[in-house]
Amino acid sequence: MIFTNLIQANLQTSFIARNIEYFTFTDSTNDDAWELVLNNTPPNGTLVITDHQKNGRGRRNTKWLSTPGNNLTFSLILKGENNCRLESFSILSGLAIVKGIEKFTDIKCDLKWPNDIMLNKKKIGGVLIETKKKNNDIYLVIGIGLNINEQEIPKELQNIASSLKIEKSTSIQREPLLAFILNEFEKLYNSNTEQYIADWKKYCNHINKKISFHKNNNLIEGNFIY
Repeated sequence: MIFTNLIQANLQTSFIARNIEYFTFTDSTNDDAWELVLNNTPPNGTLVITDHQKNGRGRRNTKWLSTPGNNLTFSLILKGENNCRLESFSILSGLAIVKGIEKFTDIKCDLKWPNDIMLNKKKIGGVLIETKKKNNDIYLVIGIGLNINEQEIPKELQNIASSLKIEKSTSIQREPLLAFILNEFEKLYNSNTEQYIADWKKYCNHINKKISFHKNNNLIEGNFIY
């Protein structure tokens, strides 16, 4: 079970996660977030979180698997500007995650563009950002999944996926860790874009290396030069 009071007790934010919608279980926190946006007017920075996400999704319609009670699966609702760029929020979100993890646990993770959180060359989390328009307003929903105390990595994924507990060999309290991540998110949200992009480069694990990614179902390969 997620204790929302423990999240809020560790928050140092002015608007991020000051409103929390908690579900014991759900199919997708992103879907729940969009339902709130379309049927209501949730406060900017609303956090939607669950202890058991049964049908989470990643990029390119992949599934994000998470066992109940071990990990963090949540979404943030943000009201954006008409000219908001998803790339900026992807960079900001990833950076907030690795900074929050490092401050709370002393574990340094890496970032793999466009949305992967890496530890010891294995994926422990990801970010999925979606946008929709309601009336004349643009809304963003930032969905994040992080393997925290996961121990049951499927055999076929054990060479490429892991969790903080597997790598650190100790359990980690999820609520204050999430608060640390959200604190970093708001700091970066209020900072200069050029500043946090420069900071992101310190955590990026593939600058000047060969990368590949999919765009419109096409595989694109090249060298990542920044």
